[in-house]
Amino acid sequence: MSSQNIKMAIADMFEGLSSSNFDNFRHELLHRKEGPRVARIRVEGKNRLEITNVLVSTFTETGAVGVAVEMLREIHCNEEADQLGKCRFMQNENRAESSAEH
Repeated sequence: MSSQNIKMAIADMFEGLSSSNFDNFRHELLHRKEGPRVARIRVEGKNRLEITNVLVSTFTETGAVGVAVEMLREIHCNEEADQLGKCRFMQNENRAESSAEH
């Protein structure tokens, strides 16, 4: 799955979140215990697309979906986490197919 598709999947998920849940997501992202940590200035007051870019640039393409799923579960948005988790599964399948071809 390309970087653009990953960004689109995360951005689409954010569009489905209520403002309250999106705020909760940003809060959890700021207070995430595992590294790399995200600076407050990169998160506060940012819109959904900007947070998508922060996720991908901080955690890389492969890690961004997993971190987003983790944060969604923390804020009890399990349906959204499941949907985004399917995207990660497809990403892993595509990577395995690509490796097998080489």
